[in-house]
Amino acid sequence: MSGITMEKNPKAKRISILLLEDDPSDAEMIAARLTHDGIEFTMRTAGTGDDYVKALGLQEPDIILADYHIPSFDGDTALDMALEKFPGIPFVYVTGTIGEEKAVETIRRGATDCVLKGNLARLAPAVRRAIKERNMLRDRQALFDALKESEERYKSLVENIPVGVFRSSIAGSGRILQANPALVRLYGADSVTEILDLSISDLYLDNSEREEIIRDFIEKGFTDRRQLRLKRKDGAVRWASVTGSVHRNSSGRVDWVDGIIEDISEKKAAEEDLRASYRFLETLIDTINSPVFYKDVRGAYLGCNRAFADMVIGLPREKIIGSTVFDMPEAIPRELAQKYSSKDRELFGNPGVQVYEARVMCADGQYHSFQFNKATFSGADGGIAGIVGVMLDITDRVDAEIELRRKHEELDLLLNSINSIIIGVSVKDRITHWNPYAENLFGIPSESALNLPFVKCGIDWDWVLIYEAISECISMGKTVRIDDVKYVRIDGREGLLGLTFNPLSRGGDLLEGFIILGQELTERRRMEQQLLHARKLEAIGQLAAGVSHEINSPLQYVGDNLRFMIKSIGDIMELQKMFVAHLESAGGDGSCRDTATSLREFMAAVDLDYLMRELPKAAAQSLEGVERVSKIVQSMKAFAHPGAGTKVPADINRSIENTATVSRNEWKYVAELELDLDPSLPMVPCFEAELNQVVLNLIVNAVDAIGEAKEKGAIERGVLRIRTVREGDFAVIRVEDNGAGIPENIKGKVFDPFFTTKEVGKGTGQGLPISHSIIVDKHGGMLYFESEPGRGTSFVIRLPLSEKNGGGP
Repeated sequence: MSGITMEKNPKAKRISILLLEDDPSDAEMIAARLTHDGIEFTMRTAGTGDDYVKALGLQEPDIILADYHIPSFDGDTALDMALEKFPGIPFVYVTGTIGEEKAVETIRRGATDCVLKGNLARLAPAVRRAIKERNMLRDRQALFDALKESEERYKSLVENIPVGVFRSSIAGSGRILQANPALVRLYGADSVTEILDLSISDLYLDNSEREEIIRDFIEKGFTDRRQLRLKRKDGAVRWASVTGSVHRNSSGRVDWVDGIIEDISEKKAAEEDLRASYRFLETLIDTINSPVFYKDVRGAYLGCNRAFADMVIGLPREKIIGSTVFDMPEAIPRELAQKYSSKDRELFGNPGVQVYEARVMCADGQYHSFQFNKATFSGADGGIAGIVGVMLDITDRVDAEIELRRKHEELDLLLNSINSIIIGVSVKDRITHWNPYAENLFGIPSESALNLPFVKCGIDWDWVLIYEAISECISMGKTVRIDDVKYVRIDGREGLLGLTFNPLSRGGDLLEGFIILGQELTERRRMEQQLLHARKLEAIGQLAAGVSHEINSPLQYVGDNLRFMIKSIGDIMELQKMFVAHLESAGGDGSCRDTATSLREFMAAVDLDYLMRELPKAAAQSLEGVERVSKIVQSMKAFAHPGAGTKVPADINRSIENTATVSRNEWKYVAELELDLDPSLPMVPCFEAELNQVVLNLIVNAVDAIGEAKEKGAIERGVLRIRTVREGDFAVIRVEDNGAGIPENIKGKVFDPFFTTKEVGKGTGQGLPISHSIIVDKHGGMLYFESEPGRGTSFVIRLPLSEKNGGGP
């Protein structure tokens, strides 16, 4: 275990860091990055689990940074030990690699953040945020503890105060709702429970006294030192003084009365009790953390609690009492004094309760937000004597509201700047969000779309398809993706969209609606088609030399046979002339014999029997060569055809035969081709031209694998086998070879773009990725392989026989 100390300013408060890192160079890199980003710190580094345990036992650090992968140790254990030893300590993973799911899991387990070593620019912000959150939690806990202590002191005060404290109702005969032990003793009862079971009217010797007190509560909201004759449990009568105030509900009716009651049977005791009551009230007010004040009708302060004097005004209470808001310019600027005075006059003009919010410059020189709860109170003559006020500090709430509004504005700005369709829809099918991208794409301003039923927004597309996706999204509570959704663009032409429907829920259960994210795919699809066609043209170019050879060979023997036939026909025509001449000059027996002799000699010379045998063969061979050329040309035309823009039923057996024909020059010198095509295979809905491209790619790859195996002497005879078969609701194509096979270490990379094992200039690494995209993305099928090194490879294509069994446009 070692320690590292980094500091830029010795006078600045440094944070202590415990770093769990087994690589010293990484530890130095982390320390250097924190120093670079202005973090003042001391660091203790633990390179092993044992060092880490020892470090935890020395001193609590301000924050723990930990690599997730430590030899003979792990990041989860480090986190659990830290949280057990120092609950609430910030714990940030600084690690090389960690999956997204694992990162989320660590946060759920209690980690503060997760920073990758490849992105240490996030480390300093993460450390600052973690320390800030830790300090806020500790401050909040300290405030909570102080409040709890204050409540305990208040409870203890009420329980031990020598005067009766009560809460009661005033309706009917009245009930005591809460009582302290002093009230129990005053009545002579045995317990608080006994007091609570009593009717208040039973406590009065003369109920007319109670009626006067109730009249005070109803009319003035309080009673002050009202005297009454209390009837004790033992029958004795004692004079008592009651002081209390009412609590009203939102409608202004009295819910209950809080008050105190004193025994004033003897004047001296009554005076002492009165002074004790006054001290109690002052103490009670002083224990309240919120500022409390009261003024007379002139606006002069009659009194205040410690919180008001120290936190708000910043002057001793003796300087505040007797002064108005205009008499303390060093504490209350004149502009604020005029506002306070105006609110006081407003309340005097309309006596009762006044509640409002205002910003106040406090003794610390900062403005705080307060909620003022003020009420008028009456004097001995029943007139308005002044105002009592309680100030609740709502700065945190106001700041939180401002921050929330700011975040909403930032979120709106972010959503409006995203170059994608963003449409929010409530659970009642009303449009709640329509960003500028949607405005420009559909030509519909947001002010025209917002609050409309979604179906009436004006987009010209397949609404049945859209609401099927919405229904699945909402009913299943999952993200639904649909591609190549046709719509009418603002220029009147047809376009394509890719849309994702995401449910919006609060708390994981309450569904609030859904949001549509989308992109315009028209140009992308056009480029994809151009790319695929370019690949096809590239393949055709690669095959051109072989096709030329294939066409040239039959044409050569067709030409030779035709020349032979032309010469032979000339000889036959000459023979015909001789027969005609003989017939014309037929005379005596001698001349006929001579002619016959000449004819036999000529027939022997031209070998008429041979001509008669070979001419039909030559013609047949010529016809066969012409048909072969025709077949090659037709296969080339079928292979090079750009195809339809949508799936159409196709005979994939015929497609495979055409592809095998045009690629013959690729495989005929390397392998024997075996076609095992199921004649009962039904028509398959597909993009035929693109399926041809996939089969051609697989044939070329198989030929390369066979050639490689032959070069290494692993095989003598290459076999390329293409099979088709129906398996349930799928048509299956297998392209098999007995080549070198695929090594285990690259099987996971076969479908990665630009990955190739071929030499430079022979492959781009795009054939299989494009093939995978065509089969999986466009056809909703599957493309996978089975391979064993040294035994060959089988690529398998599975195509759905109906649209419901697969995806695709």
